Amino acid sequence: MKKLLIGLLLISFMVSAETEIGRYQLETLVYESKKGKIYIVETILDTKTGKVVKRRKIYHTKYKLPYKNKYNKMIHEE
Repeated sequence: MKKLLIGLLLISFMVSAETEIGRYQLETLVYESKKGKIYIVETILDTKTGKVVKRRKIYHTKYKLPYKNKYNKMIHEE
């Protein structure tokens, strides 16, 4: 009986471990054009299919950094 319960618990953990966490990945890089202008390029990738979901090219002076710091406060510029 004990082995059966342990087996059922292991199976339930294995089934629950198959859920997806973090399917999308954000990649950010700096690009300099031939004329010397600097851009920030953001690319969102679907890690399951490997396809590009969204790509944006933003001039560096208009790029803002919306993120939350360790105090859960939104930071829009550094």
